[in-house]
Amino acid sequence: MTAIPTSTPSRCAPEVAGRPVRTHIRIVGMSCRKCVAGLEATLAALPGVQRVTVHFEHGDAEIEHDAALPRERLLETVEAAGYDAV
Repeated sequence: MTAIPTSTPSRCAPEVAGRPVRTHIRIVGMSCRKCVAGLEATLAALPGVQRVTVHFEHGDAEIEHDAALPRERLLETVEAAGYDAV
C-alpha cells in the first residue's frame, strides 16, 4: 500500500501568501514638493516596496508592499528621513 501525501492547510493570511498590503502613514514636516520626491525615493528603495505615493497636500503616504515588511520599518524610514510619522 502506498501512502498518499496530505497537505496541511496554510495558516498564513492571504497577504502573507503573496498579496501586497497597503499601509497609510500620516507625515508631519514636509515643506515642499522636493520633500515628497525625496521621501518617495527613500521609501521605494526599501526591499519589498512595490509602490509609493506621498501626498504633500494631505501630509500622508500610501505604500504598497510585501506583508513581510512591517509598518514599524516604514515609520522608522520616514523618521530617519527627518519627518514625524504616525
